[in-house]
Amino acid sequence: MNRVILVATAGANMDAKVKEVEAAVAAAGLKSAVYKPCVNGGEAAAELKAHRSAVLMEKIAADFLQKDFAAVDTVVVEGATGMADAIAHKFNDDLATALDAKIFSDGEDADLFCPNRLLACAKCLAKELAAEPAERKTSQAMFRAGLLLKASKAKKRIVLPEGSEPRTVQAAKLVIDRKIAVPVLVGKKDEIFKVAKEQGVELPADIEIIEPTAEMAEKYVPTLVELRKSKGMTEDQARAALADNVMLATMMLKMGEVDGLVSGAIHSTADTLRPALQVIKCAPGVKSVSSVFFMCMPGKTYIYGDCAINLNPTAEELAGIAMQCDDTAKAFGLPSRVAMLSYSTMNSGKGPDADLVREATKLVKEARPEMLVDGPLQYDAATVPSVGSLKAPGSTVAGKATVFVFPSLSAGNIGYKAVQRSAHGTIAIGPMLQGLAKPVNDLSRGALVEDIVYTIALTAVQAGV
Repeated sequence: MNRVILVATAGANMDAKVKEVEAAVAAAGLKSAVYKPCVNGGEAAAELKAHRSAVLMEKIAADFLQKDFAAVDTVVVEGATGMADAIAHKFNDDLATALDAKIFSDGEDADLFCPNRLLACAKCLAKELAAEPAERKTSQAMFRAGLLLKASKAKKRIVLPEGSEPRTVQAAKLVIDRKIAVPVLVGKKDEIFKVAKEQGVELPADIEIIEPTAEMAEKYVPTLVELRKSKGMTEDQARAALADNVMLATMMLKMGEVDGLVSGAIHSTADTLRPALQVIKCAPGVKSVSSVFFMCMPGKTYIYGDCAINLNPTAEELAGIAMQCDDTAKAFGLPSRVAMLSYSTMNSGKGPDADLVREATKLVKEARPEMLVDGPLQYDAATVPSVGSLKAPGSTVAGKATVFVFPSLSAGNIGYKAVQRSAHGTIAIGPMLQGLAKPVNDLSRGALVEDIVYTIALTAVQAGV
């Protein structure tokens, strides 16, 4: 499927307009299919009035992704029906953003839609169909829906060492209900069910719960001693370490009893990451762990790294982060054009920080000649086509970057939070750790239940790669 066209009409002639678009597609020698959103006008209007557009669009995106459009060139989407005009315009606009659709509307309301995606007449429609299809953007709704769909297909077992933490209990229930993964809670069963009752959550009777005991931990002692023998670990020290649920869960992951681990609701990043670095260790060929955030703006999804782990990476470490980010983009079905960010674009600025990014870019290009990467690039040169062509003419990345590698933790952490808090409608999913031999992911201690659900989904997808 190359393009999506949303039919928005002010009158009651939706069927006629859809047929008009289908005929235009056929006249262009292309194949089409019609998609009707999985909500009626009343349901959609109620969700929009309740300011739940993001939830509504994710539901529609999930339904859209499960349809088989592989054999067609164009999907024709029926726009709003059965809604008051003001709500209908909002629905159509949000739907076009979610599905990255052009809007065909030659009615009196055509001027209400975004000009750069409006096909305001039959001639405009014909011109669009004759043009080479543009790369489709992955909207927030599409990324989130696609993430849950990929996770549900992977069917991975994800261990949650903070098993009795209230948000974790709620998230586990949602993960089960949505068939995203199989959650494995570590904690005392009675305590977990007590917390569930207090939260108004009804856990399935057969939910998998691992009750930590000295006897259970004992089976991991020999392996942990072997793994840490270079550090002089004794059996007694191993037993003491295994008294911590995060270490216990990490050993479960090491032994292949689960597929991934999510922690951090009540543990620091260090407490989650330390056992992983000691036991799981880096993947073959990887020298250090890094992290990414998926920055889900309403109409597009970017990758930002590293915003959580590496303080002041060397050129070699920065190159490694860039390659890990490239791998992540491809694993999650996102286009990868990597911008190595700096205060300088190409040779416009001098100084050791710019030189470091320049060297890191050189190392990436030498290691992966096929990878689309460029730098140093300022953020505007990386994202704005007019600025990119002016400051970095001929670059394969400038003006159209999708993956952004920050030169330091300060820059990355400030950058992602600035966008998250200032760009309307943006959701940051992460941090997701990269470079470990098996997936372990950290939560913010202020994580919402929804954040935990999506982190579990990320971890399941990583485990399935």
